[in-house]
Amino acid sequence: GLTINPERLAAIREERRENSRYASLRQCRMEVAEVEALYRKNQIPCLNSTNYSVEEIATKILDIMGLNRRMY
Repeated sequence: GLTINPERLAAIREERRENSRYASLRQCRMEVAEVEALYRKNQIPCLNSTNYSVEEIATKILDIMGLNRRMY
């Protein structure tokens, strides 16, 4: 699973929908806490994606899973 720092999530959402409940720090904290609890309950490995690009996240997942990248 992926997670993110609630403050970063709120900043991203604020760009999409200013001053909305969706973008509120309280909402983001609640959602991140819920998904992290779900990961723990179901023993799902979790990667914090706060400071990584999509490409870096993909590379980390491939490394964790022991898969080789293929260049086409």
